[in-house]
Amino acid sequence: MEPRDRLRLLGMEMELQRAWLAAYLDEREARAERWRSSALMRALMSVFRARSLWLAAFGFLAEWWRHRKPRHA
Repeated sequence: MEPRDRLRLLGMEMELQRAWLAAYLDEREARAERWRSSALMRALMSVFRARSLWLAAFGFLAEWWRHRKPRHA
């Protein structure tokens, strides 16, 4: 194989590696963004799903507050 052909193949290989690396980094960034938005959505949904716990806690505190206040006759 001639040196010129060898250099051309080497250049093509380097270009393929550069393109692969660029695509990999773009995909990695996109995955990180999806994870961040997904993590935020999961946190919001867990708070929403726990609304019965919030209601129970609120009811408990309201009952406690009602019994804590002195009654006036």
